Amino acid sequence: MGKTKLTRSTKLEGNCLNTVQSGGTKMVHKLNPGTYGQVLAPGDAGDFEHVFVGGWLCELPNDSGMNGICETASKGWNYMGQTGHAEILRSNEYSTIGCANNGHIWCCDVGYA
Repeated sequence: MGKTKLTRSTKLEGNCLNTVQSGGTKMVHKLNPGTYGQVLAPGDAGDFEHVFVGGWLCELPNDSGMNGICETASKGWNYMGQTGHAEILRSNEYSTIGCANNGHIWCCDVGYA
């Protein structure tokens, strides 16, 4: 994908958990200290790959590294022309990532080391 590797951040995982817990059953963005970008999507705890790849990265299905995976991974998603989630996750601006799920909502926050 031409993307530098993101390092797992337990701080950002905690920020995400706080975001999805405080939002209840709604997807409400909340940029806690240390979070510089955030993506939210519906999905159960066992659906992480489907959400991360199909829901977010497949907003830009023709980007390098996708290799046609979006033909199947994007099933069930309606992007409504959005590309911002994929742009955040593919940005070389960020070096850390943390994700969490609660109440059928996935959150991933990105930041700096």
